[in-house]
Amino acid sequence: MNDTANSSSTKEIWAIGGGKGGVGKSFVAGNLGILLAQRGFRVILADLDLGGANLHTWLGVNTPEQGVSEFVDRQVEQIHELLIPTSIPQLRLISGARDGVEIANLKHTQKMRFLMALKRLDTDFIIMDLGAGTAYNTIDFFLLAEKQLMVVIPEPTSIENAYRFLKNSFYRKLRHTSSSFGLRNVVDQMLKNNNSFGIRSPRDLIEYLKQMGGNAASYIDDQLEHFQPNLIINQTRSESDIRIGKAMEKACRKYFGLTLNFSGYVEQHEGVRESVLRRKPVTLDKPESLMSQQLKTISEHLLKSSNISTPLTPKYSRLIP
Repeated sequence: MNDTANSSSTKEIWAIGGGKGGVGKSFVAGNLGILLAQRGFRVILADLDLGGANLHTWLGVNTPEQGVSEFVDRQVEQIHELLIPTSIPQLRLISGARDGVEIANLKHTQKMRFLMALKRLDTDFIIMDLGAGTAYNTIDFFLLAEKQLMVVIPEPTSIENAYRFLKNSFYRKLRHTSSSFGLRNVVDQMLKNNNSFGIRSPRDLIEYLKQMGGNAASYIDDQLEHFQPNLIINQTRSESDIRIGKAMEKACRKYFGLTLNFSGYVEQHEGVRESVLRRKPVTLDKPESLMSQQLKTISEHLLKSSNISTPLTPKYSRLIP
Protein backbone atom coordinates (compact mmCIF):
# COMPACT_ATOMS: atom_id res chain seq x y z
CA MET A 1 0.00 0.00 0.00
CA ASN A 2 1.25 3.48 -0.88
CA ASP A 3 0.73 5.53 2.26
CA THR A 4 0.89 8.78 0.30
CA ALA A 5 -1.86 7.79 -2.09
CA ASN A 6 -4.59 9.55 -0.14
CA SER A 7 -2.88 12.83 0.68
CA SER A 8 -6.19 14.58 1.38
CA SER A 9 -7.13 12.22 4.23
CA THR A 10 -7.82 13.89 7.57
CA LYS A 11 -4.92 13.59 9.97
CA GLU A 12 -3.45 15.42 12.92
CA ILE A 13 0.19 16.03 13.74
CA TRP A 14 1.32 16.23 17.35
CA ALA A 15 4.79 17.57 18.15
CA ILE A 16 6.58 16.82 21.44
CA GLY A 17 9.14 19.49 22.36
CA GLY A 18 10.26 21.43 25.38
CA GLY A 19 13.74 22.81 24.98
CA LYS A 20 15.71 20.74 27.49
CA GLY A 21 17.12 17.26 27.00
CA GLY A 22 16.37 14.43 29.41
CA VAL A 23 12.85 15.54 30.35
CA GLY A 24 11.12 12.50 28.82
CA LYS A 25 9.97 13.68 25.40
CA SER A 26 10.53 10.23 23.87
CA PHE A 27 8.81 8.60 26.85
CA VAL A 28 5.72 10.79 26.33
CA ALA A 29 5.73 10.56 22.53
CA GLY A 30 6.10 6.79 22.43
CA ASN A 31 3.49 6.06 25.06
CA LEU A 32 0.96 8.47 23.58
CA GLY A 33 1.48 6.78 20.22
CA ILE A 34 0.85 3.36 21.77
CA LEU A 35 -2.29 4.53 23.59
CA LEU A 36 -3.74 6.06 20.41
CA ALA A 37 -2.96 2.90 18.44
CA GLN A 38 -4.62 0.77 21.12
CA ARG A 39 -7.76 2.82 20.60
CA GLY A 40 -7.75 1.86 16.92
CA PHE A 41 -6.12 4.95 15.43
CA ARG A 42 -3.46 4.59 12.75
CA VAL A 43 -0.37 6.22 14.21
CA ILE A 44 3.09 7.08 12.89
CA LEU A 45 5.87 7.96 15.34
CA ALA A 46 8.46 10.20 13.69
CA ASP A 47 11.75 10.29 15.59
CA LEU A 48 13.02 13.78 14.76
CA ASP A 49 15.61 14.07 17.49
CA LEU A 50 18.00 14.60 14.60
CA GLY A 51 21.46 13.36 15.48
CA GLY A 52 20.28 11.64 18.66
CA ALA A 53 17.30 9.47 17.75
CA ASN A 54 16.56 6.45 19.95
CA LEU A 55 12.82 5.71 19.76
CA HIS A 56 13.50 2.46 17.92
CA THR A 57 15.47 1.08 20.89
CA TRP A 58 12.77 2.13 23.31
CA LEU A 59 10.15 0.37 21.15
CA GLY A 60 12.22 -2.80 20.86
CA VAL A 61 12.89 -2.28 17.14
CA ASN A 62 16.29 -3.25 15.71
CA THR A 63 18.40 -0.42 14.29
CA PRO A 64 16.69 0.52 11.00
CA GLU A 65 18.63 0.39 7.76
CA GLN A 66 17.25 3.69 6.52
CA GLY A 67 15.70 6.80 8.00
CA VAL A 68 15.34 10.55 7.64
CA SER A 69 18.84 11.04 6.16
CA GLU A 70 18.14 8.71 3.25
CA PHE A 71 14.99 10.64 2.38
CA VAL A 72 16.69 14.03 2.74
CA ASP A 73 19.59 12.87 0.53
CA ARG A 74 17.09 11.42 -1.99
CA GLN A 75 18.44 7.90 -1.62
CA VAL A 76 14.79 7.17 -0.79
CA GLU A 77 12.30 9.09 -2.93
CA GLN A 78 9.03 8.14 -1.21
CA ILE A 79 8.64 8.76 2.50
CA HIS A 80 6.35 5.77 2.98
CA GLU A 81 9.39 3.58 2.28
CA LEU A 82 10.76 4.71 5.68
CA LEU A 83 7.79 3.32 7.62
CA ILE A 84 8.84 0.53 9.98
CA PRO A 85 6.29 -1.86 11.55
CA THR A 86 6.35 -2.23 15.32
CA SER A 87 4.95 -4.94 17.57
CA ILE A 88 1.93 -2.73 18.28
CA PRO A 89 -0.91 -2.99 15.72
CA GLN A 90 -1.61 0.31 13.95
CA LEU A 91 1.70 1.84 15.08
CA ARG A 92 4.63 2.48 12.72
CA LEU A 93 7.91 4.32 13.07
CA ILE A 94 10.02 6.70 11.00
CA SER A 95 13.47 6.53 12.53
CA GLY A 96 16.43 8.87 12.58
CA ALA A 97 18.70 6.29 14.19
CA ARG A 98 21.27 6.12 11.38
CA ASP A 99 21.40 9.87 10.87
CA GLY A 100 24.71 11.63 11.40
CA VAL A 101 25.19 14.92 13.25
CA GLU A 102 24.94 16.83 9.96
CA ILE A 103 21.25 15.96 9.67
CA ALA A 104 20.55 18.44 12.48
CA ASN A 105 21.43 21.26 10.04
CA LEU A 106 18.84 20.73 7.33
CA LYS A 107 18.67 23.23 4.50
CA HIS A 108 15.35 25.04 4.10
CA THR A 109 14.48 23.17 0.90
CA GLN A 110 15.30 19.80 2.50
CA LYS A 111 13.22 20.61 5.54
CA MET A 112 10.20 21.74 3.52
CA ARG A 113 10.32 18.65 1.30
CA PHE A 114 10.36 16.42 4.37
CA LEU A 115 7.58 18.34 6.11
CA MET A 116 5.33 18.26 3.05
CA ALA A 117 5.97 14.54 2.62
CA LEU A 118 4.98 13.93 6.26
CA LYS A 119 1.73 15.77 5.68
CA ARG A 120 0.88 13.53 2.73
CA LEU A 121 1.13 10.28 4.69
CA ASP A 122 -2.18 8.43 4.96
CA THR A 123 -2.71 8.00 8.71
CA ASP A 124 -4.77 9.36 11.58
CA PHE A 125 -1.97 10.75 13.75
CA ILE A 126 1.70 11.61 13.30
CA ILE A 127 3.55 12.11 16.58
CA MET A 128 6.91 13.86 16.22
CA ASP A 129 9.51 13.34 18.93
CA LEU A 130 11.73 16.44 18.71
CA GLY A 131 15.25 17.04 19.93
CA ALA A 132 16.41 19.35 22.68
CA GLY A 133 17.20 23.03 22.24
CA THR A 134 15.74 25.89 20.24
CA ALA A 135 17.38 25.36 16.84
CA TYR A 136 15.26 26.51 13.91
CA ASN A 137 14.78 22.97 12.64
CA THR A 138 13.34 21.86 15.98
CA ILE A 139 11.06 24.88 16.27
CA ASP A 140 9.88 24.59 12.65
CA PHE A 141 8.85 20.97 13.23
CA PHE A 142 7.11 22.08 16.43
CA LEU A 143 5.19 24.80 14.58
CA LEU A 144 4.12 22.41 11.82
CA ALA A 145 1.93 20.46 14.23
CA GLU A 146 -1.76 20.97 14.85
CA LYS A 147 -1.16 20.10 18.50
CA GLN A 148 2.04 21.22 20.19
CA LEU A 149 3.09 19.55 23.46
CA MET A 150 5.82 20.77 25.79
CA VAL A 151 7.28 18.30 28.29
CA VAL A 152 8.78 19.81 31.44
CA ILE A 153 10.21 18.29 34.62
CA PRO A 154 9.87 20.11 37.96
CA GLU A 155 13.35 21.61 37.95
CA PRO A 156 14.30 25.28 37.46
CA THR A 157 16.49 24.63 34.40
CA SER A 158 13.74 22.71 32.63
CA ILE A 159 11.12 25.35 33.42
CA GLU A 160 13.42 28.17 32.28
CA ASN A 161 14.21 26.34 29.03
CA ALA A 162 10.52 25.71 28.43
CA TYR A 163 9.73 29.43 28.68
CA ARG A 164 12.57 30.17 26.28
CA PHE A 165 11.35 27.49 23.88
CA LEU A 166 7.81 28.90 24.02
CA LYS A 167 8.98 32.46 23.41
CA ASN A 168 11.28 31.52 20.52
CA SER A 169 8.59 29.36 18.93
CA PHE A 170 6.05 32.20 19.05
CA TYR A 171 8.52 34.66 17.55
CA ARG A 172 9.46 32.15 14.84
CA LYS A 173 5.77 31.68 14.05
CA LEU A 174 5.35 35.43 13.61
CA ARG A 175 8.30 35.56 11.23
CA HIS A 176 6.77 32.72 9.19
CA THR A 177 3.30 34.24 8.92
CA SER A 178 3.71 38.02 8.88
CA SER A 179 4.46 38.27 5.14
CA SER A 180 1.02 37.05 4.14
CA PHE A 181 -0.50 39.91 6.18
CA GLY A 182 1.88 42.53 4.76
CA LEU A 183 3.53 42.96 8.16
CA ARG A 184 6.91 41.31 7.67
CA ASN A 185 9.00 44.49 7.94
CA VAL A 186 7.12 45.71 11.00
CA VAL A 187 7.38 42.38 12.81
CA ASP A 188 11.06 41.99 11.92
CA GLN A 189 11.80 45.40 13.43
CA MET A 190 9.84 44.56 16.57
CA LEU A 191 11.74 41.31 17.09
CA LYS A 192 15.17 42.93 17.04
CA ASN A 193 17.00 43.27 20.33
CA ASN A 194 16.90 46.83 21.69
CA ASN A 195 14.22 47.76 19.14
CA SER A 196 12.85 51.31 19.12
CA PHE A 197 9.32 50.14 19.96
CA GLY A 198 10.27 49.30 23.55
CA ILE A 199 9.25 45.66 23.00
CA ARG A 200 10.98 43.26 25.40
CA SER A 201 8.53 40.38 25.62
CA PRO A 202 5.83 38.61 23.61
CA ARG A 203 3.23 40.47 25.67
CA ASP A 204 4.71 43.85 24.64
CA LEU A 205 4.61 42.81 20.99
CA ILE A 206 1.03 41.54 21.23
CA GLU A 207 -0.20 44.73 22.88
CA TYR A 208 1.61 46.95 20.35
CA LEU A 209 0.08 45.16 17.37
CA LYS A 210 -3.38 45.30 18.92
CA GLN A 211 -3.00 49.04 19.48
CA MET A 212 -2.10 49.47 15.80
CA GLY A 213 -5.59 48.21 15.01
CA GLY A 214 -6.84 47.15 11.59
CA ASN A 215 -4.85 44.44 9.83
CA ALA A 216 -2.23 44.25 12.57
CA ALA A 217 -4.82 43.59 15.29
CA SER A 218 -6.57 40.94 13.20
CA TYR A 219 -3.21 39.32 12.46
CA ILE A 220 -2.08 38.98 16.07
CA ASP A 221 -5.51 37.72 17.18
CA ASP A 222 -5.24 35.00 14.52
CA GLN A 223 -1.74 34.01 15.67
CA LEU A 224 -2.82 33.80 19.30
CA GLU A 225 -5.78 31.61 18.40
CA HIS A 226 -3.55 29.12 16.58
CA PHE A 227 -0.65 29.07 19.06
CA GLN A 228 -1.81 27.47 22.31
CA PRO A 229 0.67 24.73 23.25
CA ASN A 230 -0.14 22.00 25.76
CA LEU A 231 2.01 21.36 28.83
CA ILE A 232 2.86 18.01 30.42
CA ILE A 233 4.77 17.84 33.72
CA ASN A 234 6.87 14.67 33.89
CA GLN A 235 8.64 13.03 36.83
CA THR A 236 6.55 14.68 39.55
CA ARG A 237 7.30 13.74 43.16
CA SER A 238 4.90 15.90 45.16
CA GLU A 239 1.76 18.02 45.04
CA SER A 240 3.94 21.12 44.68
CA ASP A 241 5.49 19.60 41.54
CA ILE A 242 2.02 19.04 40.08
CA ARG A 243 1.01 22.64 40.85
CA ILE A 244 3.81 23.85 38.57
CA GLY A 245 1.51 23.12 35.63
CA LYS A 246 -1.13 25.67 36.62
CA ALA A 247 1.57 28.10 37.78
CA MET A 248 3.17 28.03 34.35
CA GLU A 249 -0.22 28.58 32.73
CA LYS A 250 -0.73 31.75 34.78
CA ALA A 251 2.84 32.97 34.25
CA CYS A 252 2.59 32.59 30.47
CA ARG A 253 -0.68 34.50 30.40
CA LYS A 254 0.62 37.25 32.70
CA TYR A 255 4.13 37.82 31.35
CA PHE A 256 3.89 36.57 27.75
CA GLY A 257 0.23 37.12 26.92
CA LEU A 258 0.17 33.53 25.60
CA THR A 259 -2.15 30.62 26.32
CA LEU A 260 -0.49 27.48 27.68
CA ASN A 261 -2.80 24.55 28.46
CA PHE A 262 -1.80 22.24 31.32
CA SER A 263 -2.77 18.76 30.08
CA GLY A 264 -1.60 16.53 32.91
CA TYR A 265 1.34 15.01 34.75
CA VAL A 266 3.20 11.73 35.18
CA GLU A 267 4.77 10.74 38.49
CA GLN A 268 8.38 9.65 38.75
CA HIS A 269 8.74 5.90 39.12
CA GLU A 270 11.54 3.35 38.89
CA GLY A 271 9.30 1.40 36.52
CA VAL A 272 10.26 3.79 33.71
CA ARG A 273 13.92 2.80 33.94
CA GLU A 274 12.95 -0.87 34.14
CA SER A 275 10.80 -0.61 31.01
CA VAL A 276 13.64 1.08 29.12
CA LEU A 277 16.04 -1.71 30.08
CA ARG A 278 13.49 -4.28 28.89
CA ARG A 279 12.90 -2.27 25.70
CA LYS A 280 9.19 -2.39 26.45
CA PRO A 281 7.23 0.88 26.94
CA VAL A 282 5.51 1.27 30.28
CA THR A 283 2.00 1.31 28.78
CA LEU A 284 2.73 -2.19 27.47
CA ASP A 285 4.93 -3.41 30.31
CA LYS A 286 2.74 -2.15 33.14
CA PRO A 287 -0.62 -1.15 31.63
CA GLU A 288 -2.39 -1.07 35.01
CA SER A 289 0.28 1.04 36.71
CA LEU A 290 -0.36 4.56 37.96
CA MET A 291 2.02 5.94 35.31
CA SER A 292 0.09 4.23 32.51
CA GLN A 293 -3.19 5.54 33.87
CA GLN A 294 -1.80 9.07 34.07
CA LEU A 295 -0.58 8.84 30.48
CA LYS A 296 -3.99 7.55 29.45
CA THR A 297 -5.65 10.51 31.18
CA ILE A 298 -3.37 12.86 29.23
CA SER A 299 -4.18 11.16 25.92
CA GLU A 300 -7.92 11.35 26.63
CA HIS A 301 -7.58 15.04 27.49
CA LEU A 302 -5.73 15.76 24.25
CA LEU A 303 -8.25 13.81 22.19
CA LYS A 304 -11.10 15.95 23.51
CA SER A 305 -9.65 18.95 21.68
CA SER A 306 -8.59 16.93 18.65
CA ASN A 307 -10.08 17.10 15.17
CA ILE A 308 -10.07 13.28 15.19
CA SER A 309 -12.03 12.03 18.18
CA THR A 310 -12.79 8.53 16.85
CA PRO A 311 -10.80 6.24 14.54
CA LEU A 312 -11.51 6.90 10.88
CA THR A 313 -11.26 3.17 10.21
CA PRO A 314 -12.78 0.30 12.25
CA LYS A 315 -10.53 -0.76 15.13
CA TYR A 316 -7.63 -2.92 13.91
CA SER A 317 -9.15 -3.23 10.44
CA ARG A 318 -5.80 -2.25 8.94
CA LEU A 319 -3.20 -4.15 10.86
CA ILE A 320 0.44 -3.45 10.26
CA PRO A 321 2.09 -6.14 8.16
